Order: sequence, then C-alpha cells, then structure tokens
Amino acid sequence: MPETTPMSREVFIYLAARAGLDASSPHLDELFQYVQAVLRGLQSLEEIDVGGVEPDMAFIPAQE
Repeated sequence: MPETTPMSREVFIYLAARAGLDASSPHLDELFQYVQAVLRGLQSLEEIDVGGVEPDMAFIPAQE
C-alpha cells in the first residue's frame, strides 16, 4: 500500500471552513492536533490483511 501523507494544516483549515467552523478560531489548533492523533491511530488498520475474507452478509433482523 502506498505511504500516506499526514493531513496538512492548510487542508485541515479548508475542510473545517467547508464544514462551517470558524477558520480563525484558536480552538482549531487543539482540534487539528486531535485529528492528527486520530489519523495516526487509524494507520494501524492498513496493516490488517483482509484479502482472503469475504464481506459479511447484510444484517436481516429476525421476523416475529
């Protein structure tokens, strides 16, 4: 799998503004650090080999 690059601050500010957040808010600094930590934590999911696994069947609740 290709190496992913971390999200730049400029991209984060753009996405935050598109989501309706105030791009000039000082709270975005804290939010940016949090998002970076979450993205780093998700990188371990790329190491899971799911090549030989079939997707689960759709969930169909029991009929009464």
